[in-house]
Amino acid sequence: MLVLIIAIISLILQFFLPWWIIAPTAFGLSFWMAKSGKQAFGSAFLAIFLLWVGMGLIQTLPNENILANRVGTMLSLPDTSFNWMIVLLLSGIIGGLASGFSGLSGFLFKEAVKTFKSGE
Repeated sequence: MLVLIIAIISLILQFFLPWWIIAPTAFGLSFWMAKSGKQAFGSAFLAIFLLWVGMGLIQTLPNENILANRVGTMLSLPDTSFNWMIVLLLSGIIGGLASGFSGLSGFLFKEAVKTFKSGE
C-alpha cells in the first residue's frame, strides 16, 4: 500500500514541482506509515523506480528512443541499440535510491522521536 501511495502522490507532485519532491514525499509517508526500516526503504525505492521507468517508457517509446539513445551516447555507453534501456534503468535506480534513503530517514526519524519522547 505504501508503494502505491508514494508513487501516486509523487506522480502528481512532479507535474508541478521539481524532481526532488520525491524525497520529502517518501520521508513524510514513511514517517507516517512505515512499520520497519526495510519496508520504508523498499517501498520508497520500488515506488519511484517503477514510476520513473514507467514514465520513461511512456515518453521514449513513441519517438523511437531518440532522446534516450542520445543521452546514452553522452554518457559514453557502448554504441548499441539498447542504450535507451540502460538510461531508463540508471534513472530508475538513481531516483529509487534518492527516494529509498529518504524513506528510511523518515522511518528512523520517527523512531528517534519515539525514543526522545519516552526519555531513554
